[in-house]
Amino acid sequence: MALTATVITFINSLYSNYQVQKEQLIQQTMNVNTAYAKKLSDTTGLFINSSQQQLTYIANRSAAYITNSERLTENTNLLRNQTDTFDSVVIVNNQGVVLSVSPETLNLLGRQLKSIHTLKTLQAQASSISDPFLSQFDNLLVVLSEPIFDSERNYLGYVAGTIYLKTDNLLSKILGQHYYQNGSYVYVVDSNKKFLYHPNRALIGTHATGYPEMDDILNNEEGGLSIQNSQGQTMLAGYAKIPSSGWTIITQSPIESTLLPLTGIMKQVVMRTLPMALAVFLFIWIFARAISKPLQQLADKTKQLDSPSASSDIERINSWYVESLSLKKAILSGMKLLNSQIGQLQHDVETDPLTGASNRRAFKLKLEQLALLETPFSVLAADIDYFKKVNDTYGHKAGDDVLKEMVQIMKSACRDGDMVARTGGEEFILVLKDCPIKDAFSYAERLRITIADKVFEDIGHITVSIGISSWTTESVSIEKTLSLADEALYKAKREGRNRSIIAESASGSV
Repeated sequence: MALTATVITFINSLYSNYQVQKEQLIQQTMNVNTAYAKKLSDTTGLFINSSQQQLTYIANRSAAYITNSERLTENTNLLRNQTDTFDSVVIVNNQGVVLSVSPETLNLLGRQLKSIHTLKTLQAQASSISDPFLSQFDNLLVVLSEPIFDSERNYLGYVAGTIYLKTDNLLSKILGQHYYQNGSYVYVVDSNKKFLYHPNRALIGTHATGYPEMDDILNNEEGGLSIQNSQGQTMLAGYAKIPSSGWTIITQSPIESTLLPLTGIMKQVVMRTLPMALAVFLFIWIFARAISKPLQQLADKTKQLDSPSASSDIERINSWYVESLSLKKAILSGMKLLNSQIGQLQHDVETDPLTGASNRRAFKLKLEQLALLETPFSVLAADIDYFKKVNDTYGHKAGDDVLKEMVQIMKSACRDGDMVARTGGEEFILVLKDCPIKDAFSYAERLRITIADKVFEDIGHITVSIGISSWTTESVSIEKTLSLADEALYKAKREGRNRSIIAESASGSV
């Protein structure tokens, strides 16, 4: 019975360890792919915003001499040649006639464009990003365009830059440059499930059919899941949406390559442990208790890995023989590596990368925790007044510096258990735990006055408007509480800004 029990325990230990490690590796790979997709999403979003800014610059330059073909040609050549952003650039008047084109080999000069995209762009008279379509030269492309207005805001036409999806350009370099060598790859689909980028260029322009998971991917902002690729291979995918374009970036890795290290480790463990196990079986009636004790302790502690003292408890276990010691070191090494990676990933997932404040994900989690514990709290919805003017006047770097200093001011005034979260460009929400509405108003006023008195380098003084609401177990829902704070913020804006206002519910003050 002792021999049978030992064999079963040995096999079960290997199997359980394999399954746990397998699940952790799978989840970790999906989390890493999601983070990588989010990084690419942010980078591509910045690329699109930068491209639109370039178009806006050329549109503003072209407005004053829309009838001067020589100057327009100079502008289109300037835009196309200064970066690798666009494969071609055109300036079109409000009748759809091409006034300038670069390169001139396209032979579009003087032609009237009548495509559906052209008609939509002329009608919209606004910035736009087209769906992918085939040009008259059979190039699959997307078009970014910016309107041209004169000084009296009369619509003169638009300037457009095209990105060929099947040729090498700056966009394909951004998406195609990654450092995985394990069969991982990146692809991009639009809201219509059409491939905009894929390592297999033959798939670009086709629809992602036969992917039942694609609907879930397109209906969410970001996440991770297991999918089957076009070859029927199981892939661990992470995805993130680009808000400015509606495109979704998907990174995926073969599950075989993810689990390959685990298979090798398990083989080594078995091969190294088996000879010693056979020797142990011969003397099991003598050393059964001494041998089983450290193994049992390790097994018990591995079930409590979420305990803060798990690592120190494992260190104190007296693993007096080599197999137990090896297992102990492997567990400790795995715990340290896993905790480090999870900690870094958790920080990245819940933190705004610019300001260091909590992001919307962490903010929602905080509210869920407070609601679960039935802990009352107050909410301050703060918004910097005329922040767009700061960016337009002093530049986005100065604006970013203001946001960082704002977060530091807010954090310095917070207590333990409070939270500062950035929920938009210049919008912040402060969660004040166990803070009645009157105290929250006093806090808001102190914060508002502190910010108004602060002299920001190169900018001077700025002000904030603050909306205040609170939640208790007997009050309205958390969603309604947040909505009331937003309404109070808008009221503060309407009444002249630089003020704090307590939200009003249907029955009076919250």
